[in-house]
Amino acid sequence: MPTPREAWLVLGATARVLRDSNRITDIHLVADITSRERFAALLRKQRAGGKEPEILAARPEIDDTTVDFAALRQLPETTLGGAYVRHLDRNALSIYTAATSRTFVHDADVRYLIHRYRQTHDIWHVLVGVGTKGHEEVLLHAFTLGLMGLPVSAMIVALGTVKHIVLERRWRALRHGLREAFVNGRAAAPLVTVRWENLWDRPLDSVREQFAIRPCNPAFVSG
Repeated sequence: MPTPREAWLVLGATARVLRDSNRITDIHLVADITSRERFAALLRKQRAGGKEPEILAARPEIDDTTVDFAALRQLPETTLGGAYVRHLDRNALSIYTAATSRTFVHDADVRYLIHRYRQTHDIWHVLVGVGTKGHEEVLLHAFTLGLMGLPVSAMIVALGTVKHIVLERRWRALRHGLREAFVNGRAAAPLVTVRWENLWDRPLDSVREQFAIRPCNPAFVSG
């Protein structure tokens, strides 16, 4: 549970994000404090099944030194790697490399899983079939809420729905898209510990099928 000081930090960061949804540092502060227990619970669940996530031993990174992005650009757009790198290029995105806070997340394994989740965030965008506009981020967090139950995703869905869906009058996203994304997340396989680097050349549809990911209906995303 957050300490009283952490609770105040979360409230302050949330207020700043409400004014400016691009304050990524504040979003991550809220996520570190409110979601660390959820990541720890997910890790305990996997270990209870007698399976230590292989990714914790290797601790792979997705960055310019470990991923050949030029090679990914040679892959067809219908592959996971080809679709991912085009998503990055199309939206002028950079790879997230900052370490997760040691101040708020003390367990090294949990800290790495949060870091990995952030590094693979844009892979999830591709798998779920949403871009990077405000309402699309809300839809992705609806999927993530269904998949992982992260408190920060619940906050983003609640607050972002008002700002980016209701006020922008995206009625199909409101009536259908949010529910669809949440239900799709509930049905998907665990994703945080997947070694996506081993799947770059696989057809995107095949990867989605392997992990039971149903992409959002484009009509609900754009509407």
